[in-house]
Amino acid sequence: MQAELQARLATLSVGDHVKAVGSDTRGHEVTRVGTLLAPPLAVTAQRNGRKTPGHRLFVGLAGTDPSERSTWVTIFADYGTVEQTEAPKTGEWRNTELRYVPGIRSSDAHITVLFGGKGGKRSDKPSRSTLVKIRYMESGRYELVDAGTGDVVHSTALQGQIWWAVAPAGPDDQPAVVRVGEVAVAEEDPQPAALSLVPDTLLDEDDEPGLGNPVPHVRTGVIVGYLREPRGGEDWKWTPIDQVGCA
Repeated sequence: MQAELQARLATLSVGDHVKAVGSDTRGHEVTRVGTLLAPPLAVTAQRNGRKTPGHRLFVGLAGTDPSERSTWVTIFADYGTVEQTEAPKTGEWRNTELRYVPGIRSSDAHITVLFGGKGGKRSDKPSRSTLVKIRYMESGRYELVDAGTGDVVHSTALQGQIWWAVAPAGPDDQPAVVRVGEVAVAEEDPQPAALSLVPDTLLDEDDEPGLGNPVPHVRTGVIVGYLREPRGGEDWKWTPIDQVGCA
């Protein structure tokens, strides 16, 4: 199953817009949506009472330092998902929970979006268009503050439904270039659920003799390696493209 995980991660690149579900540093399930900020990092973390190999992903607002724990999400061979998603376009309204705003987290206040009012199933369109900054308050609440006046226009939890859109970038709003440094490995508590990491579409092509099925990059379509199904008592086997043909 580790081979499946490695194959799935190989289809992504730094800079891709992704949605990742896994464990945070406290062992709680977390969903992070945003830019893949750095290459996945192999870690050893607690799962079901054992130290288990996994991969830490760094997902957040473009330009965020990946050493910030608020961007971390760890996935294991038998738990977690990661998929490429379409990045929100400037001015394109969405009716979602606050948690799906790219870069949302429990600290800082530099996330700026257009706020269109309360969302939910009964709301079919935005009721306003206000540039707001999102800041975390106590007890799991977030305030949306008018970027011009400083007034609080809305307060909600991560599960709260709102209308929002990516704000137009001003000359001072461009993300800074951040170097990816080394990140310390943290122990994490187990999560009981098991979710599939490799979609069936990765296994639909004809076998490459001895190697298995070609795995394409989700954005470019370039073959990044081969994944062979279990056979002859062996587990899944992942062969990166740069190792094909090596003795």
